[in-house]
Amino acid sequence: MIVPIPYVFAGIGIASMLVSIPIMLRRVPMNRWYGVRTRKAFVSEDNWYEINAFGGKAFFLFGLLLVAVAWFGRDILPDPRDLLAPFVMAIPALALLVVLLALWLFSRRLPDK
Repeated sequence: MIVPIPYVFAGIGIASMLVSIPIMLRRVPMNRWYGVRTRKAFVSEDNWYEINAFGGKAFFLFGLLLVAVAWFGRDILPDPRDLLAPFVMAIPALALLVVLLALWLFSRRLPDK
């Protein structure tokens, strides 16, 4: 079964938003399974919550952007069998790279101890 691109974008976006809400609201204590797990995040509880709150907001906006692209682009996004489809499907990956870069730049400003 071939899934239309807007459905894929919306699904990834909704999943990203749902997963990001608890960490954005600082409800997830330091752990090794859920949240933004970087070296700096494990330096202190303050770093953990700061990095995860920022990361949660960034991932929520990433999800919102994908849902918006799915909604507003549903008539213009190509069919999954189209030759342009792989390039369009790379859009979430490129947006995710921007989110990860912003998260890395944010975490660099936090203390190492």
